[in-house]
Amino acid sequence: MTDLTSKCPKALLPVGNMPMIWYPVNMLERAGFEEAIVIVLQSTLNEIQKTLVDIHRVKMKLLFEPIPDNDLGTADSLRNLKGKIKTDVLVISCDLITDLSLHHIANVHRTYNASVTMLLSTVPQQYLDIAPPGVKSRKRSEKDFIGFDERGDRVLFMASEADLEDTVTFRKSVLKRHPFINIKSGLTDCHLYLMKKWVIDYLSTSQSLSSIKSELIPYLVKKQFSKPKKEMPNTNQSVISEDTKPDIFSFSSEDPLAQEVQEMSTWIDHQGDMEDCYHDNKIRCYAYVQDGGFCVRANTLSAYSESNKQIPKILQNIAPKLEITNIHPAATVKNKSQVGTECLVAEGTTLGEKSSVKRAIVGKHCKIGDKCKIANSVIMDYVNILDGCSVTGSIVGSNVHIHEKCEIKDCIVGAGQSLNAMGQFTNEAIVDIDKMMEI
Repeated sequence: MTDLTSKCPKALLPVGNMPMIWYPVNMLERAGFEEAIVIVLQSTLNEIQKTLVDIHRVKMKLLFEPIPDNDLGTADSLRNLKGKIKTDVLVISCDLITDLSLHHIANVHRTYNASVTMLLSTVPQQYLDIAPPGVKSRKRSEKDFIGFDERGDRVLFMASEADLEDTVTFRKSVLKRHPFINIKSGLTDCHLYLMKKWVIDYLSTSQSLSSIKSELIPYLVKKQFSKPKKEMPNTNQSVISEDTKPDIFSFSSEDPLAQEVQEMSTWIDHQGDMEDCYHDNKIRCYAYVQDGGFCVRANTLSAYSESNKQIPKILQNIAPKLEITNIHPAATVKNKSQVGTECLVAEGTTLGEKSSVKRAIVGKHCKIGDKCKIANSVIMDYVNILDGCSVTGSIVGSNVHIHEKCEIKDCIVGAGQSLNAMGQFTNEAIVDIDKMMEI
């Protein structure tokens, strides 16, 4: 999404005229959280802090933790917080937009005393079919293959399509305990993880793990069925050559009292054998799959664009305390202009005569001239669109100036651009090349 983030931090990209990061923060507030740590790049700290605290007046206590602008992985960022994490931790990406109630995740986590519980969701078909605005490119498959037990909530296998070969191999010990494994490829990892405190402790000692999603979680899933290293040392091995790296199972030991309660309880998590609860696995990975409602990661152009189109339908549900109207009271809509019910027009915006806005989001302090057509598009703040223009299926960045009778279809217009009158643009990314980041 570098076409959009060259002049605006990803966390502040507008979705339904709210900054993207507001949605996970709002979800935490709805669930009753009183404090959260926000990891931000050093260069974006002031801007994000001002947006959340001063502009949107988030009531929850936010502790901002800046990290260097170099390429740190998500696990690297979490590792730096070890000293500030005192109990189980909930990790959420800034691009997650969902109407889910977090107690569903917490219930699974507590029921099975899970080491990690993740949120997965089915991907709506429109997000798969829609072509993103901008230059046409070949779709890259980013499927995850996730194996579940017969109940459908314990994760037994997890791998990305790129890491898989023609066959998948399972240990006999896994198949003996779980003869039924249901592997699904149509689920999205939502980057929401509820983790035990010991996972963070282990992460702090394992510098090789850089990514939560692609490295830490698959590693935990795999280690569920491994056995702890023997405590007795090998008498034939030199003390110098002995591996002193802490074993993950030395971190996952349970509280003695909790373990005694578990042994005395008659509750068991499986059927069909006489083995102990959880098959005596010390590491346990579970998932909650959100089948209904709204759950999307706005981490691609197509997902970001479609999320903006869908958000007017659910915004009132996820933010019941906000007074939300399709047309802000401080916006001006002149005679014979039409604004659809699935649109949002923000404060300070002016819509000229005989113009129409359908399935579109229009930001603050925009000026749209007479006889303009805006459809299936995202118009950010302080955009000037002069008379007779047509904008369809596009994303227009802030402070853009579009002159008379321009036709823009399926394009991305970067912040601060100026388009000449009578211009016709289709499937283009109109951005500052020197502001783009090479990958």
